[in-house]
Amino acid sequence: MRQVSILLGISGWLWAAPSLAQTYDQHLQQASAKLSQQDYCGAVPHFQAAFADSAKAGPFDVFAGTVAAANCPAQRTQALRWLLRITRFAELPVSSQDVRNIAQEAGLRPLHDTPQWAYFLEQLQVHATRREAAARLAAEQWLTTTQRNALPAATRRKRYGAATPGFARYVLSVDTVRAPYLVYVPKSYNPATPAPLLVYLHGGVASATQFQVQEPRVAQEPIFQAAEQQRAIVLYPYGRKSFGWLEHEAALAAVRRMVADVQARYHVDARRVYLGGMSNGGTAAFWYACQQPQGFAGFYALSAMPVSSLGPLRFQTLGQGAPLYSLHAEDDEVYPYQKVAAIHQQYRAQAPNWHFASRPAGGHGFLYGPDGTQALEELLKKMMSATAP
Repeated sequence: MRQVSILLGISGWLWAAPSLAQTYDQHLQQASAKLSQQDYCGAVPHFQAAFADSAKAGPFDVFAGTVAAANCPAQRTQALRWLLRITRFAELPVSSQDVRNIAQEAGLRPLHDTPQWAYFLEQLQVHATRREAAARLAAEQWLTTTQRNALPAATRRKRYGAATPGFARYVLSVDTVRAPYLVYVPKSYNPATPAPLLVYLHGGVASATQFQVQEPRVAQEPIFQAAEQQRAIVLYPYGRKSFGWLEHEAALAAVRRMVADVQARYHVDARRVYLGGMSNGGTAAFWYACQQPQGFAGFYALSAMPVSSLGPLRFQTLGQGAPLYSLHAEDDEVYPYQKVAAIHQQYRAQAPNWHFASRPAGGHGFLYGPDGTQALEELLKKMMSATAP
């Protein structure tokens, strides 16, 4: 559950008495200003006005209001009402660990001796148990479906079987590592017609301790929706900290083997194979474009730092051959735009095929914002049109 400190971080407004003419967000901002000063009793009326005047109230906001009321002695009855209101939300994004953390929440300590407190924790655990059971079932169904959709390698050259649209899962053996990857098949796929192939390398490799093969939420990655628009197959390798594309050439080499594996099973147009990614995956795209561009028609990178820990990048490779299209937000908090722009400016003359574009806002994760998928679609369309055979 979102911690109270998040609410405290919202910028404060001028303090005023609650008014029904004010909006829900205005009341919450005024409440947060009071909370930032530890004026719990002053915050409660703003929470009351917000919750009474709007259906917007969610569990996180009610939780913050409960903390304010719990620490105002005259409002303990209100605190208990809000406490129990939290448990009545149909969907509570809590885990068993969240329940344990909330049980120790200092801001709710004044309620610990009430009968309602034990009931509250019990109901939270019911939500957590239900959520965790649903997650396990979804993971099992995901693994079953992606395994069932997998195709055998073609037995004859250029003879391809029908493929179920959606996701299929495969594993590639690399020394002692069994490296998994997904293939996404668009609805438009016809085994008689060659399709483009988009290789997409995900971000977060430096922090992922395991391959996330059991996580069905990967299906929500924007690359898959964008691929539908381009009528393209997607190769989505899984990476992890100990086998990723930031520091391990074996993982980068495995991607090439995966491409060959996909080409053996699906009718891929060898002239339209593209490689790219987001964040860590985008950095790998720079590595491929500068060090080993053979076999790829183009490259794309989002929110990526063009600096490789595997050695200096040969930007002069981008002076000819396959182009690279990159997009970066000017408010990127992970890889500052100014640093990326400075590298582009430094190598601009050597790398005319590096097409660098920026957007004013969206941060490091702009891809997952409201217009992130559209931005990716536009980038892919530009790259694929420019490299059409």
